[in-house]
Amino acid sequence: MSASRLRIRSPGHWTARLWLVCAFLLFLCPARAHAAETWAIYWYLCGSDLETDFGAASADLEELLSARLPDNVSVVIQTGGARKWHGYGISAGNIERHVYRGGRLHKEASLPQANMGDAENLTSFLAFCKENHSADHQVFIFWDHGGGSIGGVANDQNFSFDALSLKEIRDSFARVYTASVERPPFDIIGFDACLMATLDTAGAVNGFARYMVASQEMEPANGWRYAAWTGALGADTSMSPEKLGRIICDTYLDGCRQAGTEDNATLSLVDLGKIPLLNLTWNALGLEAVSVAMDNESFYAAYGRQAKASENYVNSRVEGYTNMVDAGALVRRLKKVLPEFAKYFLDALGEAVVHEVHGPCRSPSGLSVYYPFDGDSGGFASMMQTGNITAFLVLNGLQLGFLDADSAVAHLERISADISRTLEDDAPAPEGAAPEGQSAAPEGGSRPPHGPPTGHQGPSDAQNPWFPLQSALSAVFEGQRREGQAPANAILLMEPAVNAVAASVAPLRQLDISSLEDFRVTVGDGGEARLDLGPERVRHLDSVQFYLACFDLEDDLVVLLGKDADMEADWENGVFKDNFQGRWAALNEHLVYMEVTHQDEARNHYAVPVKLNGVRCNLLVVYDFAKEEYRILGARRLHDENIMDKALISLKKGDTITTIFLAMPVDDDHADFQEMEADTFTLGENIVFADTDMGDGQFMFLFEMTDVQNNSAMSQIVTIEVKDGTAVYSE
Repeated sequence: MSASRLRIRSPGHWTARLWLVCAFLLFLCPARAHAAETWAIYWYLCGSDLETDFGAASADLEELLSARLPDNVSVVIQTGGARKWHGYGISAGNIERHVYRGGRLHKEASLPQANMGDAENLTSFLAFCKENHSADHQVFIFWDHGGGSIGGVANDQNFSFDALSLKEIRDSFARVYTASVERPPFDIIGFDACLMATLDTAGAVNGFARYMVASQEMEPANGWRYAAWTGALGADTSMSPEKLGRIICDTYLDGCRQAGTEDNATLSLVDLGKIPLLNLTWNALGLEAVSVAMDNESFYAAYGRQAKASENYVNSRVEGYTNMVDAGALVRRLKKVLPEFAKYFLDALGEAVVHEVHGPCRSPSGLSVYYPFDGDSGGFASMMQTGNITAFLVLNGLQLGFLDADSAVAHLERISADISRTLEDDAPAPEGAAPEGQSAAPEGGSRPPHGPPTGHQGPSDAQNPWFPLQSALSAVFEGQRREGQAPANAILLMEPAVNAVAASVAPLRQLDISSLEDFRVTVGDGGEARLDLGPERVRHLDSVQFYLACFDLEDDLVVLLGKDADMEADWENGVFKDNFQGRWAALNEHLVYMEVTHQDEARNHYAVPVKLNGVRCNLLVVYDFAKEEYRILGARRLHDENIMDKALISLKKGDTITTIFLAMPVDDDHADFQEMEADTFTLGENIVFADTDMGDGQFMFLFEMTDVQNNSAMSQIVTIEVKDGTAVYSE
C-alpha cells in the first residue's frame, strides 16, 4: 500500500465514529436497551386447605406455567403450608423452592418442613431471593387465605393454620432489605388473598415497595390471572410498575367475570409513597373524633351507626368478624360530625388509591380501616400490635374500656407530636405508617383530584384550634414548600387543642342496657310492631334489627327464621316500626334462616347457613332493591379455625342442601339458641331464591338492640297471626 493511500486518523476521530455507530444501533434496536432490565417475581405460595381440598394453588401454578416469559423475567416460588399438593410433584412434607424460567419449572431446593405462617420462614425466603435471584425490578406476592389487619395472611395447614401478622411481615422485610421511599427494593408487594387492602397493611409494607395490590373483600378461589399479567409483563418488560399493577387488577376482574365470581370482587392498586400523608390525615381526623367524643359521648353511637351503615367486609354473627370497614364510605358518612379533617383524609385517600376494580355488588374506595364490630378485646389487642397505633384506635380503646386515660393520653400526645414533626421537619412519620426517613408530603407535591381543601375561612380561624394543622395540610396538598406556607411552629400552635383533648380524655363507662331487655313492643295504628324507645334510650345504641320466629309445636321449640333490618327507623326520636308482610325467603320453596350482614341504599347482603353436600357453609345472597330480586353469589365453607375461606362455591344441579335454623326449647329460660337442621333436598335444573308466602300460622317478632360496646337486649315478643294472607299483630 502506498504512503499516499494510508491515512492516519486521530484517536478523537475514531471515538466519534464509534459513538455514532453505537447510537445508530441503539436507534435501530431500542428493545435491546430494555432487555437489560430484569424482572423477578417472588411468590410465597402457602397452599393451605385451599390446595389440599381444591387444588387451587396448583391451578394458579399451572396457569403461570402457560405464560411464555423471556429470559429477563423469572418467577421464584416457595411452596408449603398444605397437607396435600395436586400437581408438579410438589411435596407436602417439605418446603420447596422452584424457579420458572425459559418455559420450564426448575426445583432449586427442598428444605425440612417449616411453618409458612412464621416470620423465620418468610425471612429465609426473602434472603434466598436476594442472594440468588435479584433483579432490576422485583415483585413479591403472598398467596393464601387472608384475614385483614387482624388476621394477617398465609395460614399454614400443617401448623394449626398459624398466619403471618402484619408486624411479622414488616419485621421480615426489614431483616433482609432497607426501607427507602426513594428507592424501595420492590416495585410491587401484592396479596392474592382475602381482605388485605387495609391502611394497616399498606403501612406495614410501606418503604419496601412502590405499590401494593390487594383486595378489601373476600377473594374467590380463582384469584389472580397469572398467565394474563405475567404474560403482559413478558411481552413488554419496559412497562412501569404502575402499569403492571393496573394490569393485575384489570385481568383479575376479567377472570372473575369469566368464572362468574365478580359480584363481590374488589382489587386495589395503592401508591405506598402516599401512605404517610394518608395516615397523617387519618390521625388528624381521629384527634378530631376524640375531641368530639370527649365533649359529647353520644358521638360513639353516631360513629358506630355510620360504620355499620358503611360498606364493610365479613362482620356478622353467622360469618364471623374481620372488623374491616371501607375507609372512604365511613369518612364520607362522618363528614357532618367531623367537619374539620374529613375532606383532607378523603383527598389523601384519592391520591393513594391509584386504581381499583370491583364487581356490581360493591362500591369500595380501595382501602379498609378498623372498626370494632364485635367489641372483642382480642381483636383490639391484635390491632395494637400492628405497629400503627392511630388516634381512631385509641378512640376505640376508650369506647370499649380497653385503654385507661393515662395510656390513651400518652398515645395521643405521641401521635400529635409525630404529626407536627412530620409536617415541620420531614422527620420520620408515625411508627408503622412510614419507614425511617420518609416524608409525609406526596412526592412531587401533586394537587389532589378535586383541588386542595381550604378549611375554614375568615375570622373564625382564630377561634378554630385545629386551624394550624389545617393550614399545614393545605400547604402539603398545594405542593408548596412548608417553610413560610405552613405555620412556623405547628406543634406550639396545635398545643391548645391537643391539651384540651388530653385533659378531657376518659374511657366510656361500662354500659348497661339490661333495662331494655323485654322492652314493650306495641301494635301501631297501621297494625305494625312498634318499638318506642325515645331519644335518650338510643343515645348509646348503634343498631336496631329484628328477628322473626315461629313455633314448632310438635317439638316444643321456638325457631328463629332470621334477622333483618327492613324497618322504618327514626333514630332522632328513637322509634322503630317493622315492615313484615307475611313473606320470607326460600330456596326452591324451602324456607331458610337468613341474617343481614350489610345494607346500603342499593342492596342488602345476607348470609344463609346450610349444609352443602354435607359440608357446613354459608350461602351469600344479595337482594337488589331496584330489581326487587335476590341473587345467590355462592357458598363459603364455615372454617373451624375462624379463617375467612377464599373458596366461593357455585350451586349446581344435583347438589344436596340441608337448611339450618336456630332453635331453643319454649319452656327453658336458661337455654340459648342452637343450630337445628331442617329440610334436606336436592337442587334441580332451576335454582330459585325468592320470597314466598309463609302460609297461615302463628309467628313471633322481636327487636334486638345493640350498643357501642356490643351489649345487646331483646324486646318483648309480638305474635303475628297470619290467616288467609293477612297478618294480625297482638302484644
